[in-house]
Amino acid sequence: MKEVGIMSFGARRRLSMVIKAANGAATKGYSQEHFYNNGSGFLEYKLKNSRMSLPQDKKKRKRRSRQELEVAAKSAKTVVAEDEEEPITPGDQEKVDWMRYSPPTGDNQKKHRDLFIDTFSFRRKIINGSPTITDVLCQFPRLQDMPELINLEFQLLYPDQCDNFISRWGRMKEQIILAGEGNASVLVQIQKFQPDDNRDLCALTALAFALHKSVVQVRGTSTSSSRENSLLFLVQSIPEGTDVEAAAKAKKPVYQQPFLLALGPARRPVQYFAVLDKVAVPCGTSLITAIDRLFKCHFVFNVHYSPALLHFWHFIAAFIYEVLDPHTVKPIIRSFASSVRAVEL
Repeated sequence: MKEVGIMSFGARRRLSMVIKAANGAATKGYSQEHFYNNGSGFLEYKLKNSRMSLPQDKKKRKRRSRQELEVAAKSAKTVVAEDEEEPITPGDQEKVDWMRYSPPTGDNQKKHRDLFIDTFSFRRKIINGSPTITDVLCQFPRLQDMPELINLEFQLLYPDQCDNFISRWGRMKEQIILAGEGNASVLVQIQKFQPDDNRDLCALTALAFALHKSVVQVRGTSTSSSRENSLLFLVQSIPEGTDVEAAAKAKKPVYQQPFLLALGPARRPVQYFAVLDKVAVPCGTSLITAIDRLFKCHFVFNVHYSPALLHFWHFIAAFIYEVLDPHTVKPIIRSFASSVRAVEL
């Protein structure tokens, strides 16, 4: 007879259930053979195969990294703080359901905006719980077909900084281009643009090249990223007439963070879309309007910047929008910002 160790509570409970079921079958005149598996015993079979029916992603328990635990704790504190400041009202879910199931029309768009403002705290509590962008868009679909609500959400988060990029970019883009000419790699890219080309795209390219992050951390693994490849995390061009929804769904897995799809010629696109997960959200016909909305998507949906563009976005956040403390960014970013400010037009 085999020696066995002390059974856990769960094992004892399962064994008790098997014995009870087997005895019940015997009292009714049924055979007990169907409670066993080729003589090895039901319990042994059950313990060995109970996890086989689970989805693949649930068969193994994933240990959360220390950084993930810290972020989760910080998010929890944020939610508590928001709850204390603005308690959730019983009617919030009803308002959210109305917005979700009422397509926007000319007659009800104002009501959508009003209810969107009313449910701000309720929505932030959900988003701070770290759902996927797809989950957020499923619960709040008006963020997709009324994309101006993305601007409104950011305005509710940062009322004094919402328009900083649009109002400041016109002057700053020329300063960025001139400051970038002092870097040989950046100068080569600037010279590829013709005088009548898109100056906004030229300045954004110069900024991305000047603040290039050659080694990035992706899921704990260090990988190299070229300057040219880093631009693909910002904007990708597709031919005019392409099915935008299909292009968004077919994106490569490496592009996890939000980026822009530019429809039409690379230097003169006719329309822009923000790709959020695998959903395309309209961003208008202006590159600057599209970049403005793309930046705000990171805050609205509570997602990280692309590691390849981390310095690029930190510059924009700290020195244009002013939603990030400049003293917290890397020295290379502060140095380039000083060079930009020193340019006299």
